Amino acid sequence: MPRKKIAREIFNDALEASKAHKFMQAVRLENETLKIFEDSYDLSRYKNIYIFGSGKAAESMACEIEKILGDKIHKGIVVTSQKKNELKFIKVLEGTHPLPTQKSLDAAQELIDAMNSCENDDLFIYLLSGGSSAIIELPIDSVSLQDLQETTRLMLHNALDIHEMNVIRKHLSQVKGGRLVEKVQAAGIVLVLSDIVDNDLYSIGSAPTYCDRSTFEEALDILEAKEIFEKIPLSVQNVLKAGKAGQILETPKEVKSSLKHYVVASNMQALQAAKKSASVKGLDVELIDIPLDDTVENVVEEIYSKIVSSSAQCILFGGECTVKVQGNGKGGRNQHLVALLMQKMDETKLDVCFLSAATDGIDGNSDAAGACVDYRDFESIHFSDLHQSIVDFDTNSFFDQNGFLIHTGATGTNVIDLVIIIKDK
Repeated sequence: MPRKKIAREIFNDALEASKAHKFMQAVRLENETLKIFEDSYDLSRYKNIYIFGSGKAAESMACEIEKILGDKIHKGIVVTSQKKNELKFIKVLEGTHPLPTQKSLDAAQELIDAMNSCENDDLFIYLLSGGSSAIIELPIDSVSLQDLQETTRLMLHNALDIHEMNVIRKHLSQVKGGRLVEKVQAAGIVLVLSDIVDNDLYSIGSAPTYCDRSTFEEALDILEAKEIFEKIPLSVQNVLKAGKAGQILETPKEVKSSLKHYVVASNMQALQAAKKSASVKGLDVELIDIPLDDTVENVVEEIYSKIVSSSAQCILFGGECTVKVQGNGKGGRNQHLVALLMQKMDETKLDVCFLSAATDGIDGNSDAAGACVDYRDFESIHFSDLHQSIVDFDTNSFFDQNGFLIHTGATGTNVIDLVIIIKDK
């Protein structure tokens, strides 16, 4: 079987294991008792059960929670990026990603109103996944949507990692860093699908139901260190300066005692499924449990070093890299990573198959999840076109022309990226 076909099958198996119908098996109902891992909740204690949520996987998670709880659900609202179905008990709204729009603001306001209407003898279950940072948003009053969008664009194009971006986002928002639940009276359970390499609850979805350990000063320092503070809109500059001076209230610093958070799935579950798939196919596998979490240039060197040093036929990585975008083309971090690794493969005559793809099915501003290439295909490649696509940040066009793209569509899950390397014995 061709190595590219094997790599794609391994990715698809990992993707399937990362979907809601799999990871929501951690949640089950036994009579009147809701069980989440080893914890139990007596639902008869509560007047009403509400379901709320946000993120790329919110709808698929809501579909599964309806199967589990059925008519025990009083009502609910979840907000996702691409609505696919009408649910029986839960209203599904659409926000936008990667940039918030008015749809994100309208959805956030409806979600806030519904959550704040819960009473102290109710219980809510919040379904949180990556993408929430843009999908629900309500900027503080002095920051316009346009200014928030421009700030987000600058952060996306200047290699801020997700933790850094979320520090800034939380200090411009009325819903992030625990603010969404500040006025909610009901007790809550939060089921979290992690799209963060270290499963950091302070960062996943910008922590709308958790709390925040960062400060206005830190947000300002990050933007200055990246040399973009003077480029961001004046309203945002003024907010961060006022916050640093103590003129704006800081984000909540403690998790509400009435809430319990559970990480129900993460990148590691996808990696373990990929390892199992590769092993079943007869490959000797090395799973790298230290996540990729650096600039794309450094990640290329890290991956190349491991390929050279490892005796395994299949090497698996998870995580995500950052890219400083300097062109106006189409692509994303996975496609840029594959393109740079292709250059390295060509220079060193490295005979491997290489796949990098996003589990949410959306890489950057393209409609592809990523790309898969094999050194054995290099005779048909015009490397001058590859080099130019890297310069223009237009790798999607190059991979499309050569048939290397991976298309999954929106997957309904989000456990960041997978890298799969296959080489001969």
